[in-house]
Amino acid sequence: MGMNEPSSKAWAEHWGKVGPKLEAIRRHELRNFDHQRERAAIDALLEMAVAHAVPRTTSGLVEWQRRLRKLYS
Repeated sequence: MGMNEPSSKAWAEHWGKVGPKLEAIRRHELRNFDHQRERAAIDALLEMAVAHAVPRTTSGLVEWQRRLRKLYS
């Protein structure tokens, strides 16, 4: 590994400490999320998803069956 080994170790130790703290912040924010206050933003995101969605032409079942047949043949 050479010169990057100590910095990689420090990076891993740093995220080992910071990761759980960030996860606690995320959980707190999700628990206290005000859906009514953010309704406009949620609606805008959903509208954007609908506007850019590509309709499926198939359910994927035929492709799945083809892969299974190939796997077990």
